[in-house]
Amino acid sequence: MFSGQLPPFFDPRKYADQGIELQGQTSVGNLPRLADYRDSQDEVVDVALKFGRDEEGRQNIAGTISSKLTMPCQRCLEPVTYQITAKTNLMMVWTEEQMKELPEHLDPIMVIDGKMPLADLLEEELLLALPLVALHEKCPNPLPNEQDSDDGGIEKPENPFAVLAKLKRQQD
Repeated sequence: MFSGQLPPFFDPRKYADQGIELQGQTSVGNLPRLADYRDSQDEVVDVALKFGRDEEGRQNIAGTISSKLTMPCQRCLEPVTYQITAKTNLMMVWTEEQMKELPEHLDPIMVIDGKMPLADLLEEELLLALPLVALHEKCPNPLPNEQDSDDGGIEKPENPFAVLAKLKRQQD
């Protein structure tokens, strides 16, 4: 079992055959594909992965990867921080044929012979666990969605088809 400092590379086949467990931490700043999350670069990424075989003898990687990521709220554009936890259960495959043969409920990971960068696996799983849309439960500074007119009523947006309606009336 590796604990503490995570290795930069791992050999998936060897780790699965030996039943290796990886536990440790890195930072978001060490994961290049998460560079867009500038406010999260110092956040800790907790990793707990177990390599082994499932009940049918297939090599797999199971565990959790978690961190906090800050992104802009899509309503108010203010930063919102999410606790992202990726529950990983990947079956190792070496060919596309093996990938197609896996049952649909199993997620494949294409393995190359030799060592693979651990950062690639961590990045991929965290990106897949992100919410589709980042939103505050209640925005601290909501953007106005309708403008009040001078007469106290709500100003209606101009109808883009108004010109066509006028042309039709002129023809009738």
